[in-house]
Amino acid sequence: MPQEPPTSKDSASRPRRCVHQLYEDHVRRTPDAVAVVSGSQQLTYRQLDERANRLARHLREAGLPRGGPVAVCLGRDAEVLTAMLGVLKAGGAYVPVEPSAPPSVLRQVLADPGLFAAVTWESLRVMVSDTVRSGRPVICLDTQAEAIAARSGEPLDAGVGVSDLACVLYTAGTAGRMPRGVLIEHRTLVSAYEGWRVVYRLSPADRHLQTTASEFAGFTADWVRALCSGGTLVLAGRDEDLDRAGDAAPLHRLLVDRDVTVVACDVPTVRGLHRHLRSQGADLADVRLIAVSGDSWYLDEQQDLRRTLGPQVRILNIYGVTEAAGSGAYFELPDRPAVTEHPERVSPIGTAFPGAAVAVLGRGGAPAARGARGELGIKGAVVGRGYLNGPTFTSRRYLRTGDLGRVRADGGLEHLGRLASHADAEAVLRGHPSVGECLVTGAENAEGHNMLTAYVTPVDGGSVNPSELKLFLATRLPSARTPRTVVRVASLPRTRAGKIDRSGVPLPARRDAKRRASSGKGGLSADGGEGGGIWSGIAGITALFSFLSWILTDALWPYSTDLSLVPQPWAALFTGLYVCESLAFGLGMGFLFCARPLVARHGRSPALTSAAHLAVAWLLIAWWPQDNYYRLAAKTDWARQAALVYVFNVTLMIAGAVLVAFAAAKPRKTDPMR
Repeated sequence: MPQEPPTSKDSASRPRRCVHQLYEDHVRRTPDAVAVVSGSQQLTYRQLDERANRLARHLREAGLPRGGPVAVCLGRDAEVLTAMLGVLKAGGAYVPVEPSAPPSVLRQVLADPGLFAAVTWESLRVMVSDTVRSGRPVICLDTQAEAIAARSGEPLDAGVGVSDLACVLYTAGTAGRMPRGVLIEHRTLVSAYEGWRVVYRLSPADRHLQTTASEFAGFTADWVRALCSGGTLVLAGRDEDLDRAGDAAPLHRLLVDRDVTVVACDVPTVRGLHRHLRSQGADLADVRLIAVSGDSWYLDEQQDLRRTLGPQVRILNIYGVTEAAGSGAYFELPDRPAVTEHPERVSPIGTAFPGAAVAVLGRGGAPAARGARGELGIKGAVVGRGYLNGPTFTSRRYLRTGDLGRVRADGGLEHLGRLASHADAEAVLRGHPSVGECLVTGAENAEGHNMLTAYVTPVDGGSVNPSELKLFLATRLPSARTPRTVVRVASLPRTRAGKIDRSGVPLPARRDAKRRASSGKGGLSADGGEGGGIWSGIAGITALFSFLSWILTDALWPYSTDLSLVPQPWAALFTGLYVCESLAFGLGMGFLFCARPLVARHGRSPALTSAAHLAVAWLLIAWWPQDNYYRLAAKTDWARQAALVYVFNVTLMIAGAVLVAFAAAKPRKTDPMR
């Protein structure tokens, strides 16, 4: 059954010390031990602590209140640890911000009115200063280094308690939603650390590889595990990034050269690392533990990695959420795993970390029985205070995660994906030998119809046959849950947090796209783009209706375009206006008849898509009749003037409002991830 939270006798449930105080124990015990490695730079515990103490005093001198949030916008290097520890020692709460984050995310985090200050580099000052509230201190570690270095390096007592705020961690913000800030207290981090310490079997001899961007909960979890246990944190640089390097060779070289013993990474990283190890016949040298988190990692992949590495390396599949500082549940692959039918369909997450309770929730929010499916919930000492400017969390009630889970026959937990995901279809699809990764989601096609679509990547060096996959699915799934379209992609889109981005997949092509493309007649391309057919149709209809409107103007509105009494050059300018009105009318008709697929590809709801389609067409069509009616209407013909205002002016305003709503609306989501 799901594990319940520890009792009051469990130290994890009643922390009495702040998280930075656990780190300070090792400053006193082993001051000359290496704390952080970043490229060629190494800092001992004494050096890191003195830097953090000086920054803490600098912040206190600037007026940092107890629990005051301070943005840390530095990237991923040794100085980000100096800043985070400095903020904690000063009694504040750090708010990690990645400089490379999208502008919308930077604005959301840095423009928070509760932010006290920001710590950054001079090169980022303009970006940060333009966003934070006027008057907030912006501390640049490089240009203000002399002033900070003049402070004492001795520890200071800020009077902070375990219930004070330690940091504000933002969720990944996937599937079109903006990230949400989670308030994490000192006791939350300490409780999470105690669970990690027990499960990971942490010791001062460990050297921890860190690959996560500083803004995510994984970064905080990594440094807490390393520095609170007296170990060494090895920061991977830009050159070791899999997306930048193209393969895992630089990352493998780093963990071997730096004698890494603990690797905590996301699913794409472990997959890339495993491919490299198999291709090179290499091993992981001193690594004793690999903990993988961030997305579904399947049992067959874990077993394959075990065969590559051998039994000396512990393999953990981690289920963690930002609301619990990255803690949650874990599954450790046993040395001799039991035979499991269809291991490619199973992502076990086992049992909760000490200090947490994770359960599959049934009706009424109570834990479900074995074999049941439902939403995963978490509670216990590892859960934070609540959302920034949002609801608080209740310690006695399960916090719903938005993830789907199942209680296995042995009482362990299994992660099935997001609530709105098509977990059954994805599990079956992964069982096909030609499929590497896959996702199944509802996608609106070029005709505006929503249909279940499977996106697949081939196994290394292989290929996939969509027709074969459709037959494979149809013989194993009910008709209602079988994807109607299979789309081959080189790779699945992922968020900056490493999770599959279900809102970033291309729209499926029209069914006749291949026939039209092969005959040279255009059509929708395989990635959802438009071929020449739509645009040639718009061009033809535009030309036809522009010509018709030009020759019909005098018949419908006699003398409305009479310029016989208008002198030059004004007559020529008005003639140009009449030409533009006819062209706009023709283009509007072309857009009306042909362009709905162009609007549908933006992924809004069918109703909003239709409204926006008609709004654009009306904004173009209306000029020709409107101006001709107005030119013939007497200024004192109030009835006619009022009729024209409501037929044209008001409807044009409504059309503009519809387009504003269309632009502001988020794309339709089949996955309600935060």
